[in-house]
Amino acid sequence: MKVAAIGMVGLLMMGAGLAAQNASGFSGRNYEVFIGQITDSICAEEHHIDAIKSQKNCILTCVRSDGAQFVLSNSKTKRNYKLDDQRQPEVFAGQEVIVTGSYDKDANVIHVVGIRPLITYANLSDTASFHRPRLLR
Repeated sequence: MKVAAIGMVGLLMMGAGLAAQNASGFSGRNYEVFIGQITDSICAEEHHIDAIKSQKNCILTCVRSDGAQFVLSNSKTKRNYKLDDQRQPEVFAGQEVIVTGSYDKDANVIHVVGIRPLITYANLSDTASFHRPRLLR
């Protein structure tokens, strides 16, 4: 009887926890995930300096010399999002990334919480050689 009571209490607590997780506004952290390429506000408009060979260097030159801002560009939706944090994107200039943050629709700004590289199978096959383990018979 005692075991059954403890089990019921455990089930009730687990059910309450799951219900609380699904409740809207349960967490103060309602972050969204955005995928795209880190570029700058000038290069996002198809501007590239021909003398600068790499896309990353072009983006960094536009930000440092021409006063451009880092933006997240999504080629599928053809949208550019301003980023409120201009320090984190510098490392990822020219790369496909995942940006976590909250979106301010009125200002078209993502309030950046974090940025990490987008890793795909294509990226992995380009940068590393993988060896399949052989089965010994």
